[in-house]
This record gives sequence, structure tokens and C-alpha cells, in this order.
Amino acid sequence: MSVFRLIFYLFLFIVTSSSSLSLTSLTSTGAAISTTGYLIVPGASLYYETYGAGPLLLFVSGANGDADIWRPVAKILASNYRVAIYDRRGFSRSYLSATGLQNYTQRLQTDAADANHLAKHLQFNGTATVLGTSSGAIVALEILQTYSSTFKTVIVHEPPALTILPDAANLTAQQKSIYTTYRAVGIPAAMYVFAQTYDPASNTTRIGTGSVDGFTIDSRQGNFISGNLQYWFERELLQYPLQGLNLTNIRVYSKNLVLAVGKDTTPESPQYRANTLMASTFGLAVDMLAGGHVGYIGDTRVEFAADLAGVLAKRE
Repeated sequence: MSVFRLIFYLFLFIVTSSSSLSLTSLTSTGAAISTTGYLIVPGASLYYETYGAGPLLLFVSGANGDADIWRPVAKILASNYRVAIYDRRGFSRSYLSATGLQNYTQRLQTDAADANHLAKHLQFNGTATVLGTSSGAIVALEILQTYSSTFKTVIVHEPPALTILPDAANLTAQQKSIYTTYRAVGIPAAMYVFAQTYDPASNTTRIGTGSVDGFTIDSRQGNFISGNLQYWFERELLQYPLQGLNLTNIRVYSKNLVLAVGKDTTPESPQYRANTLMASTFGLAVDMLAGGHVGYIGDTRVEFAADLAGVLAKRE
């Protein structure tokens, strides 16, 4: 599956539903109780959903920041876990305070704190597991080092941890080029440069006007798409992949760390290489989950859930 199709799925799964009420219902399988609600945290209101009962499993989204991409996997895993999904602050239904200040110099730390607040709000016994993917995997690495008393297992799925790689200087320049392209000529062209960076095996050679190999970012597909894209480009595109990571400090907490990549992800991609480098540094294995960078959506979501369940079973 091309990276453009993966990106398309990532943003297509943003929907327009919103609720500030707490409610309970049955999932489509009739097996898992679900709840939705808002948690007020400093500077924001976090929208969340939970499915099932049991040990808490929290998912942290990547670039689109939206909970909805996890819903199918959450329902599958709800027979054994209390699965929590949420919109990260500033994305979709997780609204920023109309009066409070946002400290964007500490945004990564704030994202991690939000996850901790939510876990403590939802968790009644024991400690939680968190899985962060893509940008959310950078958040997960911050969670690992800061909230080890809350999260016994931290699964880092394909982090764009560019600064730890031997070719960090070149990757940093490429990442900055994505942002420069976005500011100069818009999102579609910037996503083309993004694809070249994160899928080195891609043979795409064409930039269309608003389309790349049939992939179009169309805000008519959902009310949150345009806002989420803008927020990601301005607040994460440079900040999270270029975050300075201290491997010496991460090693201290490596017993809680699980490194995961997609079975279909190109091994030469930086998000794959970051995890293999950390695995060799810390003496850990790399777990393989179904699909590519967004294996939790689309045709591989059932296999992704099964693979993840196997990883979690090994930690119990």
C-alpha cells in the first residue's frame, strides 16, 4: 500500500460527531460497554471514549490527533481490556481553553501530561498500558520517562525520532523542507515531500495540484480535517520529529518499553530505523504488527488487533 493511500486513510477517518455529554451504549458486537465524555485538564477539554472492561489500554494518535481512527481496533480488544481513545488537545473535539494560555514550548510535555491525566481519570486498579503511533509515539517516549508509575507498558509504534539516527542532519533538512513547502505552496505538495522522506521506496515522481497519485486532502470529507492538518503542520511537524531524545535516559525505563513496527513498513524508513536502533541499543526485540504505518485502519485492522493482543499477552 502506497504511503499516499496510508495518509489518505489517516485523515479520512476524522468524522464530525461531537458530544459534551457522558453516555453508555453497546458496541456493534453487543459485547462491550462504551462511554464518551470530556475531561477538563489545564488549558483544554479532552474528548474521550472507552470500550470494554479490564486493564486500561490507552491509544495515542499520530498526526491527525483524532480518536476515531482507533475505534474499530478498540471494539475488537474490548473483550479483554478497557480501551480508551481520545482526541489530543487542539485536535477535533478536544478544545483548547478560550481564556487559558498554551505553553507551546512545552507542548510535548503537555501532551504526555494529558495522557497521564486521562489514564488516572479512567484507571481504578493497577497500572495502564499506552500505545502511541507516529507523532503519538514521540508522546509515548515522553510518557515512558515521566509517568512510569502510571504506565507499566509503553508501546512505541513507528516513531519519527529523526534526531537519534546517524543521518539526522539530512533528515532534519528534509523535515524542514516539508514545512517550507507547506508554507510556500500548500499542504498537498508538502505531503508529497513528506512521503519522499518517510517512504524512501516510493517511486512517485509527480506532484499534482491538490492531488498526488490520486490522494487528495479534501476538507469536505470531514469538519475537522482542515483544522487538524493546519494544527499538525504548525505545532508538530517540526517539533516532534526533531525533538532531542536522550537514549541514556530512555534506557533507565527500557524495561517498560515495547518497540513495534508495521510488517509492511519499508525497513529503510526513518520511523522503522528509529525503533531498530533503540532495540539494538537497549537489547530489546522489535515486535511486528500487521500492516504498515497505519495498520490499525483498513483491511489489516483485525490482524493488527490480534498481533497487539499477542504483544500484550507477553507482558502480563
